[in-house]
Amino acid sequence: MCQRYSLTARLPELIEQFRIDTVDASVSYRPKYNLSPTQDGTILYEYRKERILDSFRWGFMPYWSKDGVNADGSAIGERLIYRRIVNKQRCVIPCCGFYGWREEKKVRQPMRIVYRDKRTFAIPGFYEIWPRVDGGAIKAFTMLTTPASGFVADYSKRMPAILDEDGIDAWLSEDNKEYRQVYPAIRDLPVDQLEAFPVGGYINDLTLETPDCAEPIRPVFAAMRR
Repeated sequence: MCQRYSLTARLPELIEQFRIDTVDASVSYRPKYNLSPTQDGTILYEYRKERILDSFRWGFMPYWSKDGVNADGSAIGERLIYRRIVNKQRCVIPCCGFYGWREEKKVRQPMRIVYRDKRTFAIPGFYEIWPRVDGGAIKAFTMLTTPASGFVADYSKRMPAILDEDGIDAWLSEDNKEYRQVYPAIRDLPVDQLEAFPVGGYINDLTLETPDCAEPIRPVFAAMRR
């Protein structure tokens, strides 16, 4: 499971890269270095031909249920309870890196996995909105993941899926009303373009949200780039 990720890009960068039309009034954007399930993350979706940036909770309810935090793109489309979501409520989760853990004997070392050029990339996902009895709403999302490959498999069993620029357009388009039309847009992360480096134990504290969470604690080793 992908249990932690980060989004460190500035808001103007996100607006330009993802061609955002509207930032929801409720969004008070700030970089996130240690985002975990049940916390609020930034997503974008399309509504009436406009791309909207909004803040949603990471994890359907209950978040620990199957597909609550990480969804298998090849399987979720077959589940009847998600038919409406996969056909109509697709989103993109901007991401700058995600975390895994290297385990050796009794040591569990957190690792940050990023593109070598430090780009922000697009994870495909789905969102849901549950009305509250008090008149508000619970807004939540789940991200699509694929089996980890290459060196990433040393740190995690699954890794985020990605969308290229054309894939983002197809995934978000309200004109594509069937999941089978957009499923081919999902891609595996290109492991040969990634690198991993160890970070401090800060990320083990779910309440800690500082740049230190994403900083390397020693130089990147070539062996981690194989």
